[in-house]
Amino acid sequence: MDRHENTMELPDSLIPKMKVLVVEDDLATLTAYGELLSGLGYEPILAESVSTALQILSQQASIGIVLTDLNLPVMGGLDLLEEVACRFALQRPIEMIVATGNGSLDIAIQAMRLRASDFLTKPVSSADLSAALRRASRSLAGERLRPQSKTGEQPPAADPTTPVVPADRDGPSDEDLLAMLRTLKRSSDQRSEFFDQTIFGDPCWDILLELTAARIQGQTVPVSSACTATHLPFSTALRHIRRLVDLGMIKRWQDPDDRRRDLLDVEDAAFDSMKALIGNLRRKVLQTI
Repeated sequence: MDRHENTMELPDSLIPKMKVLVVEDDLATLTAYGELLSGLGYEPILAESVSTALQILSQQASIGIVLTDLNLPVMGGLDLLEEVACRFALQRPIEMIVATGNGSLDIAIQAMRLRASDFLTKPVSSADLSAALRRASRSLAGERLRPQSKTGEQPPAADPTTPVVPADRDGPSDEDLLAMLRTLKRSSDQRSEFFDQTIFGDPCWDILLELTAARIQGQTVPVSSACTATHLPFSTALRHIRRLVDLGMIKRWQDPDDRRRDLLDVEDAAFDSMKALIGNLRRKVLQTI
């Protein structure tokens, strides 16, 4: 059993709350992050620049998590990720969470290359931030649970310039898949802001992304929500839903609690294929050089 599996079995109450360094040049946002972190039981340490953040990290070895904006003056958030990977990864584990208003797939790939553990799009909700902090805390707890060698030394650290590819024998966790699904959905959402979705759109793909994410979380999706995910007119989206139903990839039924609406879910075979595909996409992103 690897460290990820060990920590997934631990209740939240046994996962220690870490010191969190927040890097954000907007003072109002920085203050809001600090208040939110304090309310969640974390100890926030605030910095308005990358240079200040690096000084704090060198002085306070107890910091385990860094939450950073990407759009920072002088040195940006990606610069901070690279500095942390090169200067601190060999000394101690640090989980990096990035937040940005530019949630493009290209930026996400760059952040993953530099070992960002989570990628949040602004405005960051308290629920998304709390979930990202829990994942980071569990990962750090896993580092502490990792068995030592007979001499008491930790296994050699990996080259900090090499992307880390999870070695789960059973594939990525549901949280890993959800993070990749969110990135793919954000990329599609942003594309629709700049182009007519009928030109580059792939509505069946958007519907399957929506239903796969919901299935992983144990939820069903109303037809109206699936239509919204396509960014197309309702009547057009309904045609694609009917096509997926006819192909046996999704199922549709009347909501027993509200007969005015229908619900959707992805069929088992299609769900397994989507999980395998998303896991493969995630692995290739992490291996991109």
